Amino acid sequence: MNYYIAQVATGHEKAFLENINKFHPHLAQQYNFTFLTRELYIQRAGEKLKELQPVFPSYIIVKTSSEIAPETLQELKTVSYFYHFLNSNTDITPLSGNDLEIVRHFMGLGPKIGSSLVRFDENQRIVVMEGPLKGLEGSIIKVDKRKQRAKIRVEFAGTVHTMDLSFQDIERK
Repeated sequence: MNYYIAQVATGHEKAFLENINKFHPHLAQQYNFTFLTRELYIQRAGEKLKELQPVFPSYIIVKTSSEIAPETLQELKTVSYFYHFLNSNTDITPLSGNDLEIVRHFMGLGPKIGSSLVRFDENQRIVVMEGPLKGLEGSIIKVDKRKQRAKIRVEFAGTVHTMDLSFQDIERK
């Protein structure tokens, strides 16, 4: 399987996918377009609300068993909110190395990433039992126990991305 990154207008990722499914269903059948989101719990006005936020804003992951055909690129250019493929439309290359590992890690969790189960050792260091943080322990740069979030830093597509992922402390009552 090959993985590619299509960049679209930030905040319009879902609209882009809806346009693909509505106006270009043959592309949706030929290619697997995925927009990764993560669940975060937000405290607003004393209420704990679940909110979906993008893992990689403006990036749509395209999974295919073949290469991106020139005709496909021309057709995607007509879809609202589409910008280009990474690295560029003249150099569409599948992901490899660290980028591919990160995409496979998050794709293996599904399009909606939930919370990790964690505990804290005697030195108050986070120990990930299962979930999206598993395998990314070395990328954790900050832990907020009160908000139950871990901030991670990953290098992806040539830039450094920081994001919060939620966790549940299995020892906390």
